[in-house]
Parts: sequence; C-alpha cells; structure tokens
Amino acid sequence: MNVAIILAGGVGSRVGGDVPKQFVDLAGEMMIVHSLEPFGNLPIVQNIIIVAEDKWREDIENAIVDYPAISEKILGYADPGQNRQLSILSGLEAIELLGLGDMTDNVIVHDAARPFVTEELITACLEALSDHDGAMPVLPMNDTVYLSHGGVQVDELLDRNTIFAGQAPEAFAYKKYLDANRKLIPDKILVVHGSSEPAVMAGMKVAMIPGDVRNFKITSAADMERAEEIFREKY
Repeated sequence: MNVAIILAGGVGSRVGGDVPKQFVDLAGEMMIVHSLEPFGNLPIVQNIIIVAEDKWREDIENAIVDYPAISEKILGYADPGQNRQLSILSGLEAIELLGLGDMTDNVIVHDAARPFVTEELITACLEALSDHDGAMPVLPMNDTVYLSHGGVQVDELLDRNTIFAGQAPEAFAYKKYLDANRKLIPDKILVVHGSSEPAVMAGMKVAMIPGDVRNFKITSAADMERAEEIFREKY
C-alpha cells in the first residue's frame, strides 16, 4: 500500500491575510485541494494522511466534500510538529497508530503549498522505489554556483553539473524511512530541512528523477500571483 502524507501544518501567511497559504483561495478552490487532487485521482496512491492543525480540519473537509476521489482516501489527520521534519514524522507515526504500519509499503510526502504537482511526477517517484529506498525530483542548477564560508566573499567555485535542487513529492520505503527519522530524535531532527536528508543520513539509496519547474512552492504574494496567472492561462 502507498500512502501520501500531505503537509499542511505551516503557519506562514506571506501571501496575504491571516490565513496560512495552503488554505487560501486559488483559482476558486482552497490551495490544498489542488495539491490533493492528483493523489486522489491516482490508483497507485491508496490512502492519504493530512498533517494539519485541528482548527483547519473542518475547513479542509468542507473544501473536499465535492471531491470523493480525495475524501474517500483520507485515512485521517496528524498534528504538525515543531518543524517540517517532525511534521513528517507525525504523519509517519499516524499510519502506525492507525494499525496500518504492516500494510504500508511506501509513503510519498508532499507540500500542500505545491499546487502544481502532476500525476506523472507522483507516479515516477513511486515507480523509482522498485530498485531504490527513496526517490526525489530534482532540477539542474542553471546558474553558476559559489561556496562562501562567511557569506562575504567567494571561497570556492562549485561544479553546477554535480549540484541539484530538490523538490517534492519525495517517496520512501515506509519502515526504513520511519526508522531513519526516529534515529534523529530528539535534537538532530530539528536541523533537517529536506525530506530526503534523514534517508541519506541513514544510508538509504535515494534515486533522483527529473523534476518539474512548474511544480514550485508558493511562499510569497508574488508566487501567488504567478499561480493565479497559470490557472488563468490553463482555463
């Protein structure tokens, strides 16, 4: 069984107003609905866990009421953690608490604030697990990349052909990834920034698959304007 963990616990509201960005209206729907829809549509994803504060869960339920493909897959909710990685661990442990740990083969982690994820990208991530312990979409670096130890001067020129920018969703073998995260408690997990970091630190083999430049994360008002424009062009 493949379970999607959708991260919607962030409190950032830089897109405007007091509502966290993942719950604002985007092209007539709550942003998280756009992020959930491809997971709902794909038979390869059997279930979904949403990591969100309790006060937003009724709003999410109301937003997906007309999307049975999504609502029928919702296993339940998990509480957000102190940082993004602890929120992921909360989602992983929710699967176990529901008694589905032994039935879950893989998990795929995605941000609710990435509304342009595609079914093709989700499928590619999960298919890569046939011969890897994890998979993440990446983008090549198009700009020249430098290393600076103090942020004041250039100390070293890096080979951009060996550097990649990671995206979400990221997929992992469930039990190995759960163990990898638990090994970082209590302190090391607080400095993790990317979903694949615990897997790499644990020696899991993480495949890189081609990412999608359209699959950007909305973090600012400018990103929101760009997203609205994409939807206008699409429809």
